[in-house]
Amino acid sequence: MQFKLLALSAVVLVSSLSAALLRAAPPASGPQVDITSPTDRSRLAWQSQGSYAVTTAYDGKSTRFDEIPSTDVLLITTFVPNTDAPAARRVAPLPQALVDITQSNCMGCHDFNASSGGPSFAAIGNRYAGQPAAAATLAAHIRNGSRGAWGSGSMPPHPDLGGAQATAIANWIIAHGGDPAVLHYVGKSGSFRMIAPGEPGPRAGLVLNAYYTGPLKGGGTRTAAGRNVVIVTGSGS
Repeated sequence: MQFKLLALSAVVLVSSLSAALLRAAPPASGPQVDITSPTDRSRLAWQSQGSYAVTTAYDGKSTRFDEIPSTDVLLITTFVPNTDAPAARRVAPLPQALVDITQSNCMGCHDFNASSGGPSFAAIGNRYAGQPAAAATLAAHIRNGSRGAWGSGSMPPHPDLGGAQATAIANWIIAHGGDPAVLHYVGKSGSFRMIAPGEPGPRAGLVLNAYYTGPLKGGGTRTAAGRNVVIVTGSGS
């Protein structure tokens, strides 16, 4: 009888310890994302080009040593009328549709802002905006391919993307692809454009947000640590 009580007490103790360890376990870690250039609160003339560089580390790997592909980095620039406003530094969550775009072979033919092998996402968004059943039509093109929608060229099918993924991508392109205040750049380094959608005021500028878009470990999060927000104030307006 005494042996049974001891065994039962041991089981209860182990269960309690396991529950305590689970409660004390740290949350899944996210990436470390640092914008190393430009410097925060720098100034750049409107209508000019600036250079950017981003270093990303995740799961013991880094873009510094090319262990993380450069294409797993996304820089988003957003025009704000007042760079001194507290809201300017708020980091918006990265939509899954953007992750799916950058991690698929969409970028092999399309660019966010400029035409390449196919039309830019901005041009696609502007064409389909306001059309009835636009998201369904575009999602079908993404999944099944299309021919003749943009001249004589054809778009290959993407059966690797599920129906929900294709619809989410289509909705994002239609809603945000043509937004002149927000531009997207793939890569750990490159150039960005100081462009305002209208006449900028003296406190206007761009907010630069950098994100890791690569694969996550189980339970991982894209919420990043580091200097992943930089403000550049425009000049010459």
